[in-house]
Amino acid sequence: MINSVVKHLTGELTPDETKLFLLSVTENKTLRTELIEFDYLFAHYSLLPQKEDQLKAQISLLNFMEKNDPKMTVINNV
Repeated sequence: MINSVVKHLTGELTPDETKLFLLSVTENKTLRTELIEFDYLFAHYSLLPQKEDQLKAQISLLNFMEKNDPKMTVINNV
């Protein structure tokens, strides 16, 4: 199951495989929980600086924070 979750999050599934996977997610609580946990993991991993690019990481973090709390306003100087 974890392999399917990772392939879905990395875009490696075909459109038909994605439909079947998402149908499985709706029917399987364990798979749904794994998808949520890995989605959070991938989101946090994407916030890490890539090749020492701290500005890119800061922007990514701010976008993530705003997405999760739309009422949040950005005051930091980026």
